[in-house]
Amino acid sequence: MTKEPGIRERKRAETRRALVGAATELFLDRGVAATSVDDIAARAGVARRTFFLHFPAKEDVLFHYLEGHVRRAVRALDDLPDGAGTAQGVDAILATLVDLFDDPEARTDELAGLRAELVTASHGLPASLVVRLQRAQTDLVGALRERFPDPAGWPTMSAHLGAGMGAAAAAAVAVVRPEDRARAIRDAVDRAGAGFRPG
Repeated sequence: MTKEPGIRERKRAETRRALVGAATELFLDRGVAATSVDDIAARAGVARRTFFLHFPAKEDVLFHYLEGHVRRAVRALDDLPDGAGTAQGVDAILATLVDLFDDPEARTDELAGLRAELVTASHGLPASLVVRLQRAQTDLVGALRERFPDPAGWPTMSAHLGAGMGAAAAAAVAVVRPEDRARAIRDAVDRAGAGFRPG
């Protein structure tokens, strides 16, 4: 039985959505560099300190979806048939993540161009984002290990996941035309996983 979120949790979720919406509008209009945390907070109708209760830095809003997508990818393991192998588990996780990226309701792709610009301009990711991405990968590996408890398969399983996530990130940054991005990511993930699949 799913527990209904309390008033505090609902209010927190509403505030986070307002911050994401405000930042998205401002980033698309002005760019990330020209948008300040104060701008985002003012547009969302909250205090500056409230922003930092939700995000460590403005750049983190570009990846606001990350933890939610990871939770949904982990749930994809529950749908695997009995006897599924580790490659199927990794493929299920990666397919879910790519599907969510391409889902217009999730609006994940809306800021993809700005994420690519951020990575290119800063020659990498801000430290806070690196920590979040590492935590996401750790959570995914942990879920896979729980589903496939034989340690003999863990190194290959982790390498498969890392190759797929790396390929997805590289493809997302490399694509010039936004309409080609989702297809390029799917193709890159599929190619990255080819050597890990049996037969």
